[in-house]
Amino acid sequence: MTAEKQEKMAQKPESALRFSVAADRLHGAYPQKQTGLYMQRIKIPGGRINRLQWRTIEQIQKSFSPDTGVHLTTRQDIELHNLRLDDTVKVQRTLIDAGLSVYGGGGDNLRNITVCSGCGLCKDSFNVFDITIALDQYLQTLAALSDLPRKFKISFSGCRENCAKPYLNDIGFVAVSERHFDVIVAGSLGPVPASGIKAYEKLVAADVFALCRAAVEMFAELGERNNRRKARLRHIRQKFGDEVFLTELDKRFKQALKEPQTKIKLLTKNNPDIKLLHRLNIPDGDINAEQILLLADLCERHGVESRINLEQGIELYGTEPLELPSSLKQFEDGPIIIACQGGRTCPRGLINCQAAALKIRNVFAENKRFANVRVNISGCSNNCAHSTAAAIGFVGLKRNNKDHVQLYTGGGDGRNQNLAQKRRVESVENITSTNLPELIKA
Repeated sequence: MTAEKQEKMAQKPESALRFSVAADRLHGAYPQKQTGLYMQRIKIPGGRINRLQWRTIEQIQKSFSPDTGVHLTTRQDIELHNLRLDDTVKVQRTLIDAGLSVYGGGGDNLRNITVCSGCGLCKDSFNVFDITIALDQYLQTLAALSDLPRKFKISFSGCRENCAKPYLNDIGFVAVSERHFDVIVAGSLGPVPASGIKAYEKLVAADVFALCRAAVEMFAELGERNNRRKARLRHIRQKFGDEVFLTELDKRFKQALKEPQTKIKLLTKNNPDIKLLHRLNIPDGDINAEQILLLADLCERHGVESRINLEQGIELYGTEPLELPSSLKQFEDGPIIIACQGGRTCPRGLINCQAAALKIRNVFAENKRFANVRVNISGCSNNCAHSTAAAIGFVGLKRNNKDHVQLYTGGGDGRNQNLAQKRRVESVENITSTNLPELIKA
C-alpha cells in the first residue's frame, strides 16, 4: 500500500474504517469462529521486520489480546487473533503509525509479495527485495487491482533453489542472473491444487512490471466472477489451455511494454560478511510477547536483522556471532511443523491443527531420526499450510463428528511442479508415537 493511501486511511472516521474492515476485508480483518472476535493480518514485505515494529506488535498484543500468541504465516504475514471489532480500528491506526501495512492483507487484492528469506546472502543468490517493494508500489496504481475476481499472489526467489515457492503463486519470479528472471505462472493450491508452468526464461528484470501489469489486467478482465472456487489466474489457464493462455498473456505483455517502463537497477549480492546467525523454527508459528521483546532487543543491541521466512519461522542475520537467550534458543533444533490456525479460530477449520502438530512434535522428540522431517498441517481443504504440495502433509476432515486427516506425500513444496499424492485417512485421535513413524515412512 502506498504511503498516500495509508495516510488517507488513517484520516478516515472510525465508522468508515469499521465498515471497510467488516465488509470487504481488504484491510486484513476477518471474523473468527468465535462470535464477536476478529483476526487482523499484517503484511510484512519480504518478511523483514525491524525492532520498532516488533515492539509495536508486542504492545498491541499485550493491550488487546494478552492471552493470545502472535501468529506467523506461510506468506510472511503476522496475524493478531481474538480482537474485538471495535479494537481492530485502533490496532490498524497503531500499525500504520509504525509503518506497517494492513491493506491487501485480505480480500480480492494483491497479497503480500513473498521473498526468499536468504536472498542476496545465500551462496549464488541475488537480492530481490528492492524490486518487490517497487513492484508493489507500481501495481497499487493500477485500476485493475481494485477490481480483481479474487486474490493475486506473487513471489520472488533469489536463486534457482526456488525457496519462495514460485509454482504455488499466480506469478513466481526466479533470479537467474543480475539482470534476468525465469518466470512461473498460474499456480495455486486450494481444494483442487495445480502447480504453475514456466512462461519465460531470462526475462529482463526491467520487464517485470509490464508482465505483472499484463497478468493483473488479464485476470481482472477474464477471471471468473460467479464461482469463487474457479476464480484464480490458473483457472483461466485451465479454461483456455496452456498454449492459448501463454499466447494471450504474451500478447498483453508486449502491449504493456509499449508504455513507459520503471527503471530497475541490476540485482546485487549483499555484503558477504552478513551471515545467517540463527534459524528459529517457531512451533505452529505462535510466538508470545516475551519472545517478541527479546527479538526486538537483539535487533537493537546487536544490529541483528530479523526476517520471517515462509515456514512460520524467523531467521536472524548479522556480522558477529550471537548467543540466544534460552527462550529463543529452544526453537533452533526443533522440527519444522507448519500448521494453520485450523479449528482454533478459523470458521472453516475442521480440526485442531495445533493438537495434531503437538502429537507429531512429541514423536519427533522421542525419535531423533525424524529431526529433519518437515510436516505441513492444514485445517481444511483450503490448504493454507500448503499440505498438498508438501513432502508430508495432512489436511483436516470430519467423519462421524471426529477429527480425521488425509495424508499426502511426495510434494515438491512449491519449488517444482510436483504436487503431493493422497495416501490414506487417519483419525487424529489415532495418531500415536507407534503409528506416526509408519505414516511418515510411507
